[in-house]
Amino acid sequence: MKYKRRMENSFIINNLLQKEESVRLEFKTNAHITTIAKTITAFINTEGGDLLIGVADNKQIIGVNNAQRLRNRIQHQLIDTIRPNAPISSQVIRYKGKDLVLISVWEGANKPYQYKGQIFTRENDRTKLSSQDILKELISERKAADFHWERRSVLGASLSDLDKDEINKTIEYYKDFKSDVYFEDEEDFLIQMGLMQNGHYTNACIVLFAKSPMLFIPQSKIRITVYPSDSTGDRFLNDRIFDDNLFNNITGVLSFLDATFGKSISVDGIHRKEKLNYPLLALREGLLNAMVHRDYNSVNGFLQISIFSDRTEIANYGGLPEGITLRDLRREHNSILRNPDIAKICFIRRYIEMLGSGTLRMINDCKNNKFKTPSWKQNNNITTVVFPELKVTLKNSEGISEGIGEGIKSRLKEVFKDESEGIKNELITIYELIDSTSGLKTKDIAAVIDKGLSTTERYLKKLKDGSFVEYVGSLKTGSYTIKNN
Repeated sequence: MKYKRRMENSFIINNLLQKEESVRLEFKTNAHITTIAKTITAFINTEGGDLLIGVADNKQIIGVNNAQRLRNRIQHQLIDTIRPNAPISSQVIRYKGKDLVLISVWEGANKPYQYKGQIFTRENDRTKLSSQDILKELISERKAADFHWERRSVLGASLSDLDKDEINKTIEYYKDFKSDVYFEDEEDFLIQMGLMQNGHYTNACIVLFAKSPMLFIPQSKIRITVYPSDSTGDRFLNDRIFDDNLFNNITGVLSFLDATFGKSISVDGIHRKEKLNYPLLALREGLLNAMVHRDYNSVNGFLQISIFSDRTEIANYGGLPEGITLRDLRREHNSILRNPDIAKICFIRRYIEMLGSGTLRMINDCKNNKFKTPSWKQNNNITTVVFPELKVTLKNSEGISEGIGEGIKSRLKEVFKDESEGIKNELITIYELIDSTSGLKTKDIAAVIDKGLSTTERYLKKLKDGSFVEYVGSLKTGSYTIKNN
């Protein structure tokens, strides 16, 4: 894992070094904190950007001594002195035998940002003290942001509609960034994060923390459909709706995808090896990008994950931001946020590890794990990421719905003839799922059939008692398999 992370970071540094210093990129040989803070403030007030410490203007790799200690000092200084607070990502990267410090920021949503009372902006590759005209522009941008969809009030929502556990979990994560922070209660935190204004929760707050967001924002749901062929149609193998808050949806969708794609198991001597049948990091980044950047404003908005016989697609309503092209997604590019408040909380919760590098990380993860790299397409204000050849591996090309022989199906129906039609169909579905996918545990099966653990365990017990399936291996590493009679 550490080796893969080093390869991934080297990939990102290579992309940065291919560019020249600009409004969004600066190289520094030394670490004068005042200069760094001014540059980062200017980035936040302009278009966001990356500051790479340990590299000369001519791109010679100088390196940094005591890089981790320096990175910590810079991070704390920036968080303590730049107002209002903004997401700031910093990390030490080993590159060609030397340590570099990379600091990345998004364009801010609450301009103007100040460093020790002074306002800085970028002009080409220079950091400059803001003029009166520029200051007026920044204030105008701030006022416009306050009317953005994220910050509109949701009437009728109360604290009881929110998941306090998720809010308090986010507060604890935030304290890792700023240890001396204090919030009187959950609502005080929401106010300081801009998620509660004028006594009302914002749209962003509902997407992030509501127990049932669809009561207020029905377009916030996610749908996953598994098709038996390479196109949509009336037949499908599975169809699920996820209608929880953003954090629970991430967990639920990733669990569903893990159960759907499964893993391959091989034995090398006495060692048992497992390999995921999908690029976990790339799919995770693709999902997060879609959730963070989707256009929630339209009631027709959606996020659809479609798994075909030859590919997987993640499509979300909302075109690319102005200034970003499809070609840009395959290289280092501006990170223009459609939903900065949602993105900020995802960054605090560490769902977004490094600002502005999501698509590059997706490409690199696929390459490292021997999967075909993703592509992007845009049509009718819908942006879609396509993972070629990422599909459900079935033993029968007809798919799960026709994946077992009529003899087995008849025997299942005969053994469970006293059960209701609904339960018989569930038992057949579970049998077909175990027959087609290796490495499944109870929680994986529950995610696919959309049932609770206790119900799924009850169904599995019926199949075990009927000698149809068995659990092989230890509780920790074992899985369900078809029983050979």
